[in-house]
Amino acid sequence: MKILGNAVVFVIAYVLLMLLTYYLPYLGSNSAVVGGLAAAAAGAVNPAFWVHLGCLIGLVVITWFRGVLIEKKWLIVFPVIALVFDLAPVLNNIPLVPTLMHLLAIILGVALAKPVVSAPASAR
Repeated sequence: MKILGNAVVFVIAYVLLMLLTYYLPYLGSNSAVVGGLAAAAAGAVNPAFWVHLGCLIGLVVITWFRGVLIEKKWLIVFPVIALVFDLAPVLNNIPLVPTLMHLLAIILGVALAKPVVSAPASAR
């Protein structure tokens, strides 16, 4: 996944998945009440939950690849914390923690990358 070494690709991929994590709660994807009612009524979990979980896992994977490529493997901590605060029944009531974690992942994922220095024209 060397393509995630490009900062623009990393930001676009991260933001696209992140935006879904803000829309899906309106469908009851991280609500313990809606999930419990769906499980009791149909014996299954709300399908939006699986999409939400998939997006959050996708953010973790994207950030893990980015962290390995820029030699900052600890970068994965931010989407993991966002995942926990987004889906844990009590923690999802604390506002802005997932947003702050996503912003830190994006900003540090771009800012901490080593700049690419091109070879001088005479060396080519």
